[in-house]
Amino acid sequence: MFRLIRPTAASALLGLAGGAARWVWQHEHSAAVTAWAPSVGTDVRAGPLQVRTLGSGQPVVLLLHGMIAAGNSFGHTYDALAEHATVVVPDLLGFGASMQTTGPTDAAAHVAALDAALTRLGLGNRPTVVAGHSMGGALALRWAADHTDRVRSVLTFGAPLYQDLAEADEHVARMGQMEALLSGDGPLPRAACAWMCRHRTAASWIAAGYRPDLPVPVARSGVKHTWSTYTGSFNGLIRDSGWQASFETLGQAGIPVTLTAGEADGVPVSGRAADLARSWSNVDVRTHPYAGHDLPLTDPAWCRRLISDAVVRAIP
Repeated sequence: MFRLIRPTAASALLGLAGGAARWVWQHEHSAAVTAWAPSVGTDVRAGPLQVRTLGSGQPVVLLLHGMIAAGNSFGHTYDALAEHATVVVPDLLGFGASMQTTGPTDAAAHVAALDAALTRLGLGNRPTVVAGHSMGGALALRWAADHTDRVRSVLTFGAPLYQDLAEADEHVARMGQMEALLSGDGPLPRAACAWMCRHRTAASWIAAGYRPDLPVPVARSGVKHTWSTYTGSFNGLIRDSGWQASFETLGQAGIPVTLTAGEADGVPVSGRAADLARSWSNVDVRTHPYAGHDLPLTDPAWCRRLISDAVVRAIP
């Protein structure tokens, strides 16, 4: 007769130890973790945004992070841009240390917040190269189209350029399981976000455990947003097709736009960047040979070189 074997404290501990070992192995072998280290820039409050600044060169390099992230996703590799430029890395409106905001967080609000921050820093009239990852790429296009007088180049990494809501919703899950969980307006997304707001510290450590492939500070920053700031940004920048008008404005102004993505990135619509390059002579397309959606984290040196080239062109 077989005897039912019940789990013991020892077997539970062994399971935990095995899970911890897998986490450590994945963490230590992650390209993003290996490449990332904290920036040496200075954190300051600039109007509605918390920003990190570095350098004093004439051109400004504005680096915009993606959804479920903060400015610390641009680590020390990007500090080298400060050799010839003033680097500005904000926590975007409603995210990270800029989380506490009571107003809207649609595209117009994000553009206005960036304007206010750059004005407060005394950089509002400098020639600017703007680069953004994912949602930040969509924002970079919008912001640049409003400032063709001083923008010298725009670069996007894995930008979600969707023509309609149906196309956007089809691609959301490819941004990550956390983004997919929080998308929509049903009870589950609201409940998940409400729990994170009530238990921010615990949620940040859960996020770090859930993403061993990310640097711990970067993963923990991913929970610093509220339901209203997340949904406002998600609907205003990712599920909105206003980027199309930006291409027309930037094309007429002749401002270089570089659309970049990893070969394994499923967030951009296949063939869309090439179509835009055929339509607008100012658009260039670059593809990383193997990266996924976290390209600015997994190969920051590759991304920095593209931005550096744009900075060199911006120097008189």
